[in-house]
Amino acid sequence: MLPYVIISGVVYSGSILSVFDRRTSVLSWSVLVSFAIALSAFIGFRFEVGKDWIQYNYIFKLITELPFIDAMDLTDAGYSFLNWLSHQLGFGISAVFFFCAVVLVVGLMMFAAMTPYPWLAMAVAMPHIVTIMAMDHIRQTTALGFILIGLAFLKRDRVWVFLGCIVLGALFHRTAIICLIFGLLLVQKNRLLLYPAVLGISALLMEFLLADQIGVYILRYVETSAGSRGALIRLLLNALPAVGFLIYGKYANLPPRIDKVMKAMAWAAVFSLILLPLLPSPVIIDRIGKYFLPVQILFFPLIVSLLRGYAFRFIATSLICAYLFLTQFYWLYTSELADFWVPYKMTQL
Repeated sequence: MLPYVIISGVVYSGSILSVFDRRTSVLSWSVLVSFAIALSAFIGFRFEVGKDWIQYNYIFKLITELPFIDAMDLTDAGYSFLNWLSHQLGFGISAVFFFCAVVLVVGLMMFAAMTPYPWLAMAVAMPHIVTIMAMDHIRQTTALGFILIGLAFLKRDRVWVFLGCIVLGALFHRTAIICLIFGLLLVQKNRLLLYPAVLGISALLMEFLLADQIGVYILRYVETSAGSRGALIRLLLNALPAVGFLIYGKYANLPPRIDKVMKAMAWAAVFSLILLPLLPSPVIIDRIGKYFLPVQILFFPLIVSLLRGYAFRFIATSLICAYLFLTQFYWLYTSELADFWVPYKMTQL
């Protein structure tokens, strides 16, 4: 448990102290970058941590024994290629995990830079995205990392880079392709022609990326009892900040395109909660809902920035960090799956 306390304590402490510092402080950013490097190593060089660690280790060994074409069909193409390349270069599974960790952390850093308090933005990601997702759902976490990178570029009006990042993410977890729907919001000219074009391209990509896995997903997520026990609480904890962002998001002063996408994500987070009891399995909406987590990363630093005076910002940030700490360690202490996370072990390099 101690490694989790240390890595989390750094980011929560940094969040509280950052309210007294200028956002562009060189010292603040240098420490944050150092933390990002340490976080990448913490996630990437873990050993036998996470429920699916054995499964991913088995995938790596299987890919090394298959011809290249067969290896690419084993799982999502991007993840398969990464495993194959790591083996060809003489590296092991840790290199795969570290690459995926770097993608996520770079995405978090770039997205955090969009917020008034980057330290707090990173702290918001600790309980679920870092502690649970990054330690277990490797492929989907990598997809989320690419989407975060894309959102950071979208703020600079780089629409095609944003869409390209979504496609890259879908190569690691096919479900990320659903985020192409947000591309419809970015069409400004010739909408009568471009809407059908974007929908057509999305349909083709979904056919290419999802067709051979539809049966597997139905079996895994609907016909079996496999589910997400915490789906309701996770969707609720994302829907509440989403509602807050829909109310106060106008004060974020985001460029028009990124503002449209973030508001659409907020609405999607709210509707995900509403749709939960209507679906045959919670896993489907729970997995898709993870792509809407950027909303809460953006909301909490925004709400702190709207408070006047260091005292109020300090109190608000302390309360937010206390809430994040409690949710993170409550799960580590009480979850039936926590035995796969504790004790934390690091691979021998």
